Amino acid sequence: MAKRRISKQQQRIYRRRRIVAVIVLIAVLAVFGGLVYGVVRGVQALVGGDEQSQSQTAKASKSSKSTKSSGAESSSDGTTKSRTTAGVPDCDDSNITLNLSADYTTVGVGGTVNFKTSILHSGNTSCLIDASNASRVLAITSGNETVWRSDSCDVDSRMLLMDGNDKDIQTVTWNTNRTGSTCQDDASRPHVEAGTYVAVLSLRDNKAVKSDPLTITVQ
Repeated sequence: MAKRRISKQQQRIYRRRRIVAVIVLIAVLAVFGGLVYGVVRGVQALVGGDEQSQSQTAKASKSSKSTKSSGAESSSDGTTKSRTTAGVPDCDDSNITLNLSADYTTVGVGGTVNFKTSILHSGNTSCLIDASNASRVLAITSGNETVWRSDSCDVDSRMLLMDGNDKDIQTVTWNTNRTGSTCQDDASRPHVEAGTYVAVLSLRDNKAVKSDPLTITVQ
């Protein structure tokens, strides 16, 4: 049987049909690929958002735990830094020493004495101490009479975690006046008379921890 001859015009028609079919196939594949890509991106966005939320929650939890487990510590240069205090015992005479000095040991009536108070850690065990003026107390006496105390007015606690060679140094000012049974403005307190007074630094809750006495002469 003789082969059917295809005219050039028909050949051109077939070629155009093939080209159109290829173009349609490419368009279908592109649309399908776009749908798949969109689905994948949507899933990634959902998963990524969930992971980010979990990460932020974990960071917030970590920050909260860090804040709850931190306390104040006195460093070797006298500054205060943050440290964990859970399970740490209170400081006592086995691991801290109190020192007291003054810029003047002789002062006129109505004058001012600036005391330098020092808490020195020397033990091998960390310990916790309230270094506020209400707990680390400076008391000034004349004979058996207490004429002035640094804890006559309420103050906030100042907790320190101490270890190694840590130290805490503070200044306490005495304007050669008397403290009463209640908190009073310093300017309204009466001045002491001329005489010899003794200053001692001690822990309110542990009387065994105290400095050497320091004599102040008011004249």
